[in-house]
Amino acid sequence: MDDEARMSWLSGRPQRVLNLRPPPGFSGNMEYYAQWSVMDDQIMLALPAKEHATCPSLIYLADINASLSRDDNVVELKQVTELPFLASRVRLLSNRAGFITAEFRESENKLILRTHDWVGSINKEEIISADGIDGEIAVHGSSVALCVRDGPESPFGNCLGKSNEIAIWDIESGNATKIKIPQDERGPQCHRGNLQFATPSHIALGGHICPSHDKPYAVLRSIPITPSERNKGRYFHQHENFEYGHNHDAIAIPGSSAHNDVVVHHHQRGNRFTAADVGLLTGEIPVTYNNVQSEAQPTPWYFTDRDLFKDFFHVFSDKVNARTLTGSIFDRLPSLVGNRLLVREDIEEYEHDEDNYHGYKASHSSFGTFQVLYLYDFDQGRCKALRQLSPQSERQDLETRLKERNPDANVTVTSRMFYTSIEEEDDREKDTSPEWEAHIRERWEIRWAREKGEAKFPTLEFDDPPEGRDDPRMLFTRSMICLPKIRDGEALAMTTSAIIELPAPNADGYVHYFGTE
Repeated sequence: MDDEARMSWLSGRPQRVLNLRPPPGFSGNMEYYAQWSVMDDQIMLALPAKEHATCPSLIYLADINASLSRDDNVVELKQVTELPFLASRVRLLSNRAGFITAEFRESENKLILRTHDWVGSINKEEIISADGIDGEIAVHGSSVALCVRDGPESPFGNCLGKSNEIAIWDIESGNATKIKIPQDERGPQCHRGNLQFATPSHIALGGHICPSHDKPYAVLRSIPITPSERNKGRYFHQHENFEYGHNHDAIAIPGSSAHNDVVVHHHQRGNRFTAADVGLLTGEIPVTYNNVQSEAQPTPWYFTDRDLFKDFFHVFSDKVNARTLTGSIFDRLPSLVGNRLLVREDIEEYEHDEDNYHGYKASHSSFGTFQVLYLYDFDQGRCKALRQLSPQSERQDLETRLKERNPDANVTVTSRMFYTSIEEEDDREKDTSPEWEAHIRERWEIRWAREKGEAKFPTLEFDDPPEGRDDPRMLFTRSMICLPKIRDGEALAMTTSAIIELPAPNADGYVHYFGTE
């Protein structure tokens, strides 16, 4: 393990910052047509050859690792090929194996998937019948997936996405198949094709219940690639949001080929996300309710018809294998790498002292807010190692090292169970002792004082459960990210060794290099 990289990620401060230079042709309206992909320390950009949506695509590539030896601290996007067609979708493949394109020919009801090497040559090609496509290409190992529509549009007219199938292509074996997106007539799922592989055998699809059927419930569906009577997947619902516009369906995009133990669903726009153990989606982890395992939980009070939805799963409030927390992810760019998650939190100026945060103002943020970046780490091994540090010497030593690396470091290791609801944080420890109630009250008062600038955030803090409580729970670590340079903070991506701010037309982006463990 690279200790320098580990401390850099934990402290929230990069080791080095490089300028990410846009290609010469990236100007004016070209930003509208840009397709970005970031994976395994590579950055790819696809642009039409001219400012016209039907022109052939130009492919540009930057390699972070190859740029580290340069003295000018510049990462350049260089053209590697011009395709003879317009790519409807592009995506870097796992393990730096090249890239994949999707060409959708609407007049022919045809989707053409092609894998390419770095001079643009086609390695493999697969033709799939499709009447439409939604979302972006998802990649996992040698498999790729994309939502497609087969046949007439769905009768659920209030849904933005119209796809009803998922096309899956195993590049290595050459097998291509389409699987139906299951629908439950009691609560049809609207979605925009935001899907990712939870595991090689299951796909996660975000969405919400069709507005014409019930209140605004965000939902997350797990779909087995090989469905069977015993393996139908699971359909999870989230508590009601205030309005339909608050529902969100983004699934965190991986920024490396490394395995992730969690799936992250950004289900309330700008406010909340849930990190869930992939075992909940595959069925390997039974759903529990009041510490009793069951394949269905009693439907909570907030459903209009409690009997109608009684067999929906409640992954979002699972006490042991999920965490629902405050913040949002960058929907169209990778934010999940090796169980680490890049999160942006919008903070109200009138309730918080901006000087107490390492924040910035995004160009399209709401009036009276500023933004703070956090890195959440859901790797249970890394979190347990931090918790097991001795309270005196080892934790103090780590705090000293963090402060030396980043004077603004703010790291919290959390094992206390709580749930972030629409408006507040709900304690889930179920400890009614006066001592615990006083502890929770004290935590609330300290947090309020820090937010107002009356107290400083600590360099290192442990948010622990009641003494003697050792029951299973999902641990996480949160580090405030302190990037030395931010242009506007609107397009941030995370990959193996870096957090990247993508360039704009005629303006550099930045590669904040943290290192590889």
